Amino acid sequence: MDITPKQNNLTVIKLGGSVITKKENEEPQLNESNLKRLAKEIADALAEKDFKMFIVHGAGPFGHVFAKKYNLHLGLHDDKQVEGIGITHRWMQLLNYSVVKALQDEGVKAMPFQPSAGGILCDGRLVQFPLNVVEKFIDMGIVPVSHGDVLLDNRTGIGILSGDHLAPYIAHNLRANRLVLGTDVDGVYSNDPKRHPDARLIPVVTPNNIDDVVEELAGSIAVDVTGGMARKVLELLDLARKGVESEIINITKPGNLYKALVGEKGIGTIIKND
Repeated sequence: MDITPKQNNLTVIKLGGSVITKKENEEPQLNESNLKRLAKEIADALAEKDFKMFIVHGAGPFGHVFAKKYNLHLGLHDDKQVEGIGITHRWMQLLNYSVVKALQDEGVKAMPFQPSAGGILCDGRLVQFPLNVVEKFIDMGIVPVSHGDVLLDNRTGIGILSGDHLAPYIAHNLRANRLVLGTDVDGVYSNDPKRHPDARLIPVVTPNNIDDVVEELAGSIAVDVTGGMARKVLELLDLARKGVESEIINITKPGNLYKALVGEKGIGTIIKND
């Protein structure tokens, strides 16, 4: 078993694109009220408890719509895709700017961190990232704010780095104590709760029930080129096997993110190794 020694004071947060943007829209639009509230909850948690933080945010229509339009998830094949790389990245930078500004407005020492400047994929898996730079910024008391992005891929030319892939990668390699993933549902369900009212919440995912969980999972309603809930849960279980527990919570509900950051557990679905 690959158990990485824990740093014990680092929490990695994923802010879902479905929460901080209007994900169902075809045009990029912020959900400003959610973003402002979440920035306040993060600031309040940092004031309440002494810990370090790395934030990853999702893309919503700022990334997924353009990535699909230019087929960036299919590898590099033509010049139109080259144009799409810059356009998609520009929209993601606009979203990242808004997230960082919201955090800074609440007093958080936040700083943007662009994945495409130093990250490389291989068949869609992140194989290179400037972790030493990230760690030094965190040690200074800065909260790096990163995001899904279009990256070079050693096998396919280009590929999509999902925030759901980046967050566990950072949590494992920087020995985080915990990973908190904020979404617009209460956790992992047996089916898509937005389309199936009888879907049941799965409070804990472990190696013992992962096969049943993956079989039951439904795909996302909105456009998403990064794999959906099934891929997310599998990556989180792999992270749990490496020693980092995570929890998927509903951050559209006021107070949930704050409670998770100050240590409360069982708010959503916990993914652990036992």
